[in-house]
Formats: sequence, C-alpha cells, structure tokens
Amino acid sequence: MRLVWGAVVIQLSLLREWESSMAPRVFVLFFAVLMSASVDAQTQTVTITEPGIYKVGDLFKAADVVALVKIVSGDVENYECAVYKGEVIQSFKGTQRGTIIYFGPFIGQKLGDEYILFLRNVSEPITPKTTATASYGTIRYSKVFDQGYSSMETSYQCVFNGEEIAQQCDSGVRVCTDYIKLPKSIPAFPPEENDPPFGCRWVRMRLFSGLLDTLANPKK
Repeated sequence: MRLVWGAVVIQLSLLREWESSMAPRVFVLFFAVLMSASVDAQTQTVTITEPGIYKVGDLFKAADVVALVKIVSGDVENYECAVYKGEVIQSFKGTQRGTIIYFGPFIGQKLGDEYILFLRNVSEPITPKTTATASYGTIRYSKVFDQGYSSMETSYQCVFNGEEIAQQCDSGVRVCTDYIKLPKSIPAFPPEENDPPFGCRWVRMRLFSGLLDTLANPKK
C-alpha cells in the first residue's frame, strides 16, 4: 500500500512540474492568438472599398458638383489620367449653367454626349506632364467617384413602358441600380427580371432630373 501511495505522490509531483513549465507557454500562445484576432478585426473595420452602394440622395450629398454636362473634348495624353472638358447644360449643385468644367479620371466617356455627373472637387490643380500646347494647362479638376458609377450617360431610348411607341421612347438616364439605389417611385427599364450587368437600366430623364431638383431645393 505504501508503494502505491508513493507512486501516486511521484506522479502528482511530476504533473505539477509539467504544468508549471507549460503554463507560460500556453499563456503566450493564447495571447498571440488573441492579438492576431484583434488585429484582423481592426483591419476589417477600417477597410473602405469602392464601389459603394448609395441612395441617390446620399450620392447627391456626397458630391460637390451635380450637373448635366455636355463633353466637348478630352485629353488622355498629357495628364496622368483622362481629363474631359465639359459645358454645364443644367446645374443641380455646386456650379452654374454655361460653366466650363474639367473632370475625370475614367476613360470611355463619349465626346459630344451629355452625362449627369456627380463630382468631387480635387483640392490641388492638375498639371500636364509636358508643356505641350495641346493640353488644357494647369486646371482645377473634379473627380467622378464610386468607381465611375457617379457618371450617368443620357440618351434617347425606346425601352420604357407604354402602349404606344411614342410612350415607350423618351430621353433617359442610365443608372446602375446595383450600386445607385432609386426611390421606389421612379421605375427603371428594362424591369428587374431582365437583369443587365451591374443592374444598369434606363430611367426617364424628366423623372430623374425632377428628383435632383427636389434634392437641390427640398423646401419647394
């Protein structure tokens, strides 16, 4: 009986020594895992990516300039990014009709066409890479944001609802509704069951410009 009890005492002693030596290591390992999880959580909370999803009203608030603009020329050679020159046809925010503005940076805008633009002003002027006389020179510049979805093409389209052809054809604005959310009162065409890439659909121009007028003058 004494031999058995002695063996138990020895085993308990060895167990205590093992726990004593392993406890700091276990604690360090647990602390490292905890810190790693904390860093991952912090990274996730501060990461901001585009494109974002905006309601039209929030997009309007986020922009410094909102206007219907006719593109009169463009320069993809003399600057670090594409720069377009446009004339303001109708202003909703931050500029006046007839003003010449410069904006970018995305390629693919059609010269001579009209776009509804939501722009953010860039604090520093943009300077050409060279002294070429073909450039616009050093200019104040505004930026299309939300990965280009704040630039909306306008065009005459025959995709709208109506019993007659005359009702189906109208001036429209192309809104990518996967990223720019419209009020329920403004329908977009084609309907949702016909799902184009990025949800880019057409909205009647008069309805969309009326919405922008309301956002610009909420007290009216």
